[in-house]
Amino acid sequence: MYDLILDTGRQWLENMSTDLGRYVIFAIGVWLVLWVALAIPLRGRKIRPESPPARQLVIEFLVSIRSIAIFSTIGLGTFMLERAGWLPGPDIARGWGPVWFWASLALMILAHDAYFYWAHRLMHDPRLFRRFHRRHHRSHNPSPFTAYSFDLGEAAIMASFVPVWMILVPTQWPAVGLFMLHQIVRNTLGHAGYELMPATRDGRPLFDWLTTTTHHDLHHAQSGWNYGLYFTFWDRAMGTEHPEYAQRFAAAVRKGAAHGASRAQTGAVAAGVAAFALLGAPQQAHAVAPSAVAGDWATPGLGAVVRLAPCAENAAHLCGRLVWAWDPRSMRAGAVGGLMLRDAAWRDGAFRDGVLVSPEDGRAYRGQITLDGDVLRLRGCAGPFCQTQVWRRLESIPRPGAASP
Repeated sequence: MYDLILDTGRQWLENMSTDLGRYVIFAIGVWLVLWVALAIPLRGRKIRPESPPARQLVIEFLVSIRSIAIFSTIGLGTFMLERAGWLPGPDIARGWGPVWFWASLALMILAHDAYFYWAHRLMHDPRLFRRFHRRHHRSHNPSPFTAYSFDLGEAAIMASFVPVWMILVPTQWPAVGLFMLHQIVRNTLGHAGYELMPATRDGRPLFDWLTTTTHHDLHHAQSGWNYGLYFTFWDRAMGTEHPEYAQRFAAAVRKGAAHGASRAQTGAVAAGVAAFALLGAPQQAHAVAPSAVAGDWATPGLGAVVRLAPCAENAAHLCGRLVWAWDPRSMRAGAVGGLMLRDAAWRDGAFRDGVLVSPEDGRAYRGQITLDGDVLRLRGCAGPFCQTQVWRRLESIPRPGAASP
């Protein structure tokens, strides 16, 4: 019994060490290469002009370690099944030769893509989102460290694929190792913030059947689209690929007019309501009255809806009230229905000097708000700490199955 406990603990540590090592190597490696060493040469392929704050990267890294611990614990069950003689698949697969080795690896990747699409889409159901998937979408603007930034439930769901596959399909352990390597490489690059996929002359992805960084970045921006992990098959078959994906990809890989036009149309909407910001918006030459931005605006990820209007006390100033939240329990008491923005006045090409209050923690921000078509670009600071965010007119957000505005 003591030997069994010792072997189990040793196997858990081995699993943890392997999974953690893969994550650290690729997350830090991609960050160092793309965000530090090649940041200037690749600046034309950066998908969003702003970068996430350092605090977000640290939180993502720590949460990912927690997810990896869950992966290792669930993976331990597979080890125990094999030790007990109840997992004959690896031995069977060895007898089927090298052709099956590579075939099983390809099938595993295809099956995981299908598993991920449907599990991911299910977790976006409003009844499940907060419990299973909200943590991942707190990374409105993802980074290489976002790859395993999961809630506990999502980590368990993602970790369950390999044991289920090993029970159902004879597969050698080295094939599983290659699958895991492929998974972390694609996952990290999918959150990397830089578009590395080669493009055709007309600006489409060279391998259009593969998801790109832009493809998944759009999911973090507007969460009702682009659920696929490796391939575009399921999104296209089910009508959940973002209608502006091709245009956004072309903008990410080109410079000049196409790039600038896409930036102007981007209503990057990700998940949650905590930071308020905006960078890189064009300055209007003429004054904008509060009535010009009056109406309902969606925060990233449709996390909430804010109704903007001229202030009751001073019609020349802009005020905003939180009228709806995806998850009211995530907001502080009294936030829904209360004022979020007070007394922002137009000055020097932007609404400034007002106070914007986070409905989650009550933190007050000061900054600026600029209008860019159907997009509001916000930049807010609390002391030395600044954050950015983009809001979009509620009626301008395309819905699955509806034509893009």
